[in-house]
Amino acid sequence: MFENYLKITWKVLKRNKLFTFISLFGISLTLTILIVGASFYDYFTKSNYPVYKQARILYTSQLESWHKPPGEKDNSYGSSTSSYYFLNKCFGNLEIPEMVTFYNMMPRQLPVFINSQKHALLIKYCDGNYWHILDFKFISGRPFNQKENDNAEKVMVIAESLATNIFGDASSAIGKALKVDDNSFKIIGVVKDVSATNMDAYANVYFPFTTSLENIYEKKLHGAYSAMLLAHKKSDFEAIEKEISKSLKLFEKTEMPLDYRNYINIEVGDPLTRFIKFSPVEPSVFFALLYTIIFIIMLIPSLNLINLNVNRINERLGEIGIRKSFGARRTVLIWQFIVENLILTLFGGIMAFALTYIVLIILRSKGIVPSEGMLLNYRILFTGLIFCFLFGFIAGVLPAYRMSRLQIVQSLKN
Repeated sequence: MFENYLKITWKVLKRNKLFTFISLFGISLTLTILIVGASFYDYFTKSNYPVYKQARILYTSQLESWHKPPGEKDNSYGSSTSSYYFLNKCFGNLEIPEMVTFYNMMPRQLPVFINSQKHALLIKYCDGNYWHILDFKFISGRPFNQKENDNAEKVMVIAESLATNIFGDASSAIGKALKVDDNSFKIIGVVKDVSATNMDAYANVYFPFTTSLENIYEKKLHGAYSAMLLAHKKSDFEAIEKEISKSLKLFEKTEMPLDYRNYINIEVGDPLTRFIKFSPVEPSVFFALLYTIIFIIMLIPSLNLINLNVNRINERLGEIGIRKSFGARRTVLIWQFIVENLILTLFGGIMAFALTYIVLIILRSKGIVPSEGMLLNYRILFTGLIFCFLFGFIAGVLPAYRMSRLQIVQSLKN
């Protein structure tokens, strides 16, 4: 039976090549958009360079602060990244995490002139633990350690692209000095570039945060820093959150009021949780909007494909009438058209995978997506197959059901 379905499907697709092309184009374009979106989601939520320990890492979200208890009227409110002083007090002495690091999530931009050429520095301030939680690939040299950070030593790690632009060769940059903010920093390491999509690791220059011109020890709540916590195992997340809650209460009791605020809250979570927290809408609204967008992306092409399928069925009413007159059951005819549509969608899916690969290669060459990862893997392929079959089934059921209800006489009139 299934073999007959395949033979009939192949003949039908060959019969009207223009219809087949239009259908495949619409299917492949829709699925390409969905699969590219799935690739971005996969990259941000799974382990990729240099965040290979993603499953064990928690990130701090925005620090929220209030003058009055949250929820009261006429309440002064603040929300931004945290100061080093606050993070060090609340997260510096946590016992459950394996390691904690502090860094500025958004790199500081600084134009400098080196050998009469202008270079745009994107500066990340971090500590020695940063290099143990994240697994950068060192082209040459080494990272700075916690002792060098504590001693505010004038050392730096730079990205491969910047080293190549300045010195012509990445490996020759080791031991050279660069003048930044009227201070001379010695280059001790060169790392492979990180994509701009990874804000926790993206920069082209990495300094010990103790060398920053900012007074990082100033008593204040809000600043430019974030924290990254590495757990021994994922099951420790709940215990870490409880320990953080206790630390926040202790900070409120011993350090507040601070910056005219008396109450604070900061949450930790995975990249998706933090992204939602940084967004201007509530999590429930965020997911409602996300699912609505996906539904619309799926619905509009599905309606177009349904319309094309109805027209195709109308052209085959005579064939349907003859098959019914020879005893073909409704279920057989329904599954025939569903299988035809699934096979058509599967062909469109194959084209979509190829288009997705090309799109990601182009985006990678432009530096929009990471130089590593961010291409098709088994998770994306599996997600794409689900989209294919769901899309094909939705677009095939309604026309098939409508066709199956036609009487033999109505079909044979055509």
